[in-house]
Amino acid sequence: MPTPWPGLMVVAAIAGVGWAAAALLQRGPGPLPSLPASPMVLAIMLGLGLADQARQKPHWNPGLDLARGLLLKTAVALIGLRLSLGEVWLLGGQALPLVVIAIAVGLAVSLGLYRLLATPVRLAGLLAVGTAICGASAIAALAPAIRASHAETCYAIACIALFGLVATLAYPLLLPLWLSDPAQVGLVIGSAIHDTAQVTAAASAHEQIWTLSGTLDAATVTKLLRNSAMIVVIPVAAWLIVGRQRGQRVPFPRFILAFLALAGLRSLIDALGAGDAALWRIALQAADELSQFLFAMAMAALAMAIRPRDLKPLGWRPALGAGVAAVAMLAASGGWVAQRVG
Repeated sequence: MPTPWPGLMVVAAIAGVGWAAAALLQRGPGPLPSLPASPMVLAIMLGLGLADQARQKPHWNPGLDLARGLLLKTAVALIGLRLSLGEVWLLGGQALPLVVIAIAVGLAVSLGLYRLLATPVRLAGLLAVGTAICGASAIAALAPAIRASHAETCYAIACIALFGLVATLAYPLLLPLWLSDPAQVGLVIGSAIHDTAQVTAAASAHEQIWTLSGTLDAATVTKLLRNSAMIVVIPVAAWLIVGRQRGQRVPFPRFILAFLALAGLRSLIDALGAGDAALWRIALQAADELSQFLFAMAMAALAMAIRPRDLKPLGWRPALGAGVAAVAMLAASGGWVAQRVG
């Protein structure tokens, strides 16, 4: 049985280097502390640099898959300890209308452009749900239901990963020019970036670059609401593309339940009056740092999987549609949040 350890050691080393480099920059002289660097951003850049080497070392794949899967979901679940159920409810109420708007805009713009650009219907469906819902997870859920080809699936995942990576690096720097409150930035990041890992990386980078808090909490709750929409959108998309008989039941993402369970634990501890106990505060700090480190590992693994060459066989037009749809979701999300603030 293949062992995951080689791949896990590689991404753990990348995360460690990213963490150490970010800490050194923060303590450096002159303009170095003001550079837009965070452990996750540096892990992404290092992962991209090792992408070609990763393709030549298939024995890394089990560990990289584990980092992109279970470790990523664990990192998301641990964020639940940062929030009480009351805060989750409050943020969820703020985020729900925004999530509905973002998904509607993402699906409408995607499908409209793909029809205009004469994109094959299965590829159009994959790119639409990947853009509007939750990136590679939505693509992986829809692909077997509509019998998408391997080339179409790889194209969609590569395209979503590439645009999501650009957003992960750019949005933490650009959104503060538009929105001043970190929770507002988090709402937009959670509703406009594709994958869960990309959302958390961008939100964490915003907090670390600008020395703020609240971005990650708002972004995580918003993104988890978007992820939950898979339960409705994927079966409907499958039915529309290939008919009712090939529809696929989509299970509820269990890591969302783990997130809510840990938020419930945080609520219980606070209600019992033990929220300020020294041991509990140490445990919360350790969980937060572990979550951040696991995210850095996951982002390094995701960066190693990006293959721009997968975009070549099916041409540039579908990718153009995905890029325009991503920008439309950003504009709709940011406009809604800015209007609510104003």
